[in-house]
Amino acid sequence: MDTAIIHHRRAAPMAQLTNSGAFWLYCAVIVLAPLPLGSVSPIALTVATIALGVAVAGLLLADLRSAQVGLLAALVAFAALTLWTLGEQLAWVQWPHSAPDPLMQDAAKLLGRDTPPGGSVVTGQPFYAMGLGAVGFLALSGGILVGGDHRLARQVVSVAAASGLVYAITALASFAIEPSHVLLVYEKQAHLTSLTSPFINRNTAGIYYGCSALIWQVLFCEVIDRHWPEDRFRFASLLRRLHKKAGSRPTVLLACWLTTLSAMFLTGSRGAVLVSLVAAVAAFVLFFHRRLPRYYGVAIAGSAGLAIALALLSLLGGGVSSRFSAQGLSDEGRLSTYRATWKMALDHAWLGSGFGTFEWLYPAYRTDDISLMGTWNRAHNSLLELASNGGMLMLGAAIIVLIGGGTILTLGVFRRRRDVIFPVVGLCTLGAAVLHSTIDFSLQIPGFTIFATALVGVGLAQSFRSGAASAPSPDGPTRHRHRA
Repeated sequence: MDTAIIHHRRAAPMAQLTNSGAFWLYCAVIVLAPLPLGSVSPIALTVATIALGVAVAGLLLADLRSAQVGLLAALVAFAALTLWTLGEQLAWVQWPHSAPDPLMQDAAKLLGRDTPPGGSVVTGQPFYAMGLGAVGFLALSGGILVGGDHRLARQVVSVAAASGLVYAITALASFAIEPSHVLLVYEKQAHLTSLTSPFINRNTAGIYYGCSALIWQVLFCEVIDRHWPEDRFRFASLLRRLHKKAGSRPTVLLACWLTTLSAMFLTGSRGAVLVSLVAAVAAFVLFFHRRLPRYYGVAIAGSAGLAIALALLSLLGGGVSSRFSAQGLSDEGRLSTYRATWKMALDHAWLGSGFGTFEWLYPAYRTDDISLMGTWNRAHNSLLELASNGGMLMLGAAIIVLIGGGTILTLGVFRRRRDVIFPVVGLCTLGAAVLHSTIDFSLQIPGFTIFATALVGVGLAQSFRSGAASAPSPDGPTRHRHRA
C-alpha cells in the first residue's frame, strides 16, 4: 500500500481531534470572555489572547476556500499596517525622519534626561495596549475560518445566543437580589441602579444584550420564514402552520428574545437601547426583504418594526425614557471631548500619539466647558480615539475595512436564498457595534469585541456561498460543498 495513503490515514484522526478541539476552544472563549468583567484586566485579556491564538492555529489546519483566503489576506494587510504603526510609535527601527513627540521632548528637558525614542507620548504604552487589537484580530479570523462550514457557523451563532441568554438570566437574578454588585461578587463603583452584569459599564452591557436579542429575533424570523404560507399570506394561516409544524419552538424563541431584551432595557443605556432597536428593525426588514412587496413593502415593514420598537420602549424602557427626559440625547461635555479628541488627532496626524495613550494626553486638551468631576479615560468615540492614538492612516484603513466588510455582508443578504441568517446577523451586529462605538466605547471592551467580531466573521464567510466546505468540523474536515 502506498506510504502516502498510510500516512494520511494515520494523520486523519489527529487532524479531526485538532480541528474539533480548536473549534470548541474558540466557542469557549466567546462564551467566557464577557464573564470576568468583560476581560478588561491584563490577566483575563492575556488568557483570552492565548486561547484564541491556539484555537485559530488549530482551525488553520483545514483546507480553506478562496473567499476565506481573500478575507484573511485583507485582515492580515490591516494587521501589518497596525504593526508598522506600532513599530514607529515604539521606535523599533530608528528611521532618519523619526522624531519623539514634542511633549516628550519638553518633559525630558524639564527632568534633565535624554528624550526616549519613539513617537508615543507614553513610553512603551502602545505595546501594552495591543491586547485589544490582538483579540479582535484573532476572533474575527476564527469566525472567518469557522464560517466556511454552515453547520459550524450555525453552532457558533447558537452558542453566542445561548451564552447571551444565560448571562441575561443570571444578571436579572443578580440585579433583583443585590443591584449594587456585579453577579453578587464585584461591588459596583457606579451605575448602582442599572443592570451591568457581567460587565462594569451599563453601555457595554446594553449593546451586548441588544445584539444577543438580535440573534434570538432572527432565529424566530427564520422559523416564521420556514413555515410561510405557500398561497396568499394570511396571519391566521401562518399561526396555524406554526402551531401544527413548529410546535413550541416559536414560543421558546420569543421567551428568549424577551429575556435578553429585558436585560438590555434594565441597563438604562440610552445609546445601546436606541442602536439595538434600530438594528432589530433593520434585521427584520433585511430578513424578509424577499417576502415584501417590491415598491412599498420595505416602508411598511420598517414602519411596523418602528412601531413595535417604540411600544417596547414604552413598556420595558422606563429607566431609559427617564434618562432621556432628564439628560436628553447627550451627556454634558461629550461633544466638547469629541472636539478635543479631534484636535489631538490633527496634532498627531501621521502616527498618532500612541495606542492607549488617550488617558494621559487628554488633560492637555481638555477645555473649560467640561466638568472637573470625574476622569475621561476614553473618548467615548472609538473612531476618534483611533485617529488620535493611531493617526489618520490607521483611521482611513479602519474605515475602508468597515465599509468593505459591510458591503460584503450586504451583498450576502441579497444574494443568498438559504441560511440568510448569517449575513443578516453579521451585518446588523457590525452596524450596531460600530454605530454604538461612535458614541461610546463598547468595542474597546474585549468581552464584547470577541462576541461581536466572531459573529461578523461568520457572516462574512457565509456571505459568499453555503455548504459544508472544507472548514474545520467537530467530525473532521469535510470536502463537499453546496452552492447557495
